[in-house]
Amino acid sequence: MIQLYRVSKVVPSGAEMLTILHSLDLTIPDGQFISVIGPSGSGKSTLLGLIAGLDEPTSGEIRIDGQVITTMSEDELAELRGAKIGFVFQSFHLIPSLTALENILVPWRSRARATPASEPGI
Repeated sequence: MIQLYRVSKVVPSGAEMLTILHSLDLTIPDGQFISVIGPSGSGKSTLLGLIAGLDEPTSGEIRIDGQVITTMSEDELAELRGAKIGFVFQSFHLIPSLTALENILVPWRSRARATPASEPGI
């Protein structure tokens, strides 16, 4: 489950402060798919970056499966992203010698190789 509690993102824009997200509450239950739509500059990429732990909110709390990601270290965030988060960027980079399916499986294979033999694989 993905949960955002009063998440805001404010950034400097010249001499002013620009509010990109203002006190957003959002819950996405396990197994549910959503679409994030809006005009250019409306905060879609900022929202996804915050959920993935690629950016920090100015205020509020973000939880992924009950874990508060806003207090995690970079190593913990990297582990969380490797295990639970994936998205395709607008400017994605595929490995040209691989098929679409093989490109999708690259992170899975990397994780499977990193999993100790005593731990169940994916």
